[in-house]
Amino acid sequence: MSRFAFIALALFATPAHAEYFDAIEDLPVAPGLDESAPGFSFDGAAGRIIGASASGEAPPATIRTFYTQTLPALGWAQSPGVSEQGDLIFLRGRERLALTIAPQPTGSALRVRLFMRPSSLAD
Repeated sequence: MSRFAFIALALFATPAHAEYFDAIEDLPVAPGLDESAPGFSFDGAAGRIIGASASGEAPPATIRTFYTQTLPALGWAQSPGVSEQGDLIFLRGRERLALTIAPQPTGSALRVRLFMRPSSLAD
């Protein structure tokens, strides 16, 4: 998919008011959450890891529904089931996105990890 088509799809696939994570430009922050800290990024021979976090008053079920409905329009395919830690897992090319949604007394906390593997490790 061309970069222009991807950007156009991303713009129309998410709500017009959507905010995006600073560290992961094409990943929207679920409504009811605010990015809670600067993201991080590690690059190495085995690939790249990017992390971000958000928290807010949105209930975990609402966040889960938002991402399962929104991410496929952005090219992500949900992996069946969840990880051992209960993460939602999405795949896109050589990328693996893990979303950890944890209930908090006043809402939810979201931890996002994006793993990008070099093409030699993708197979």
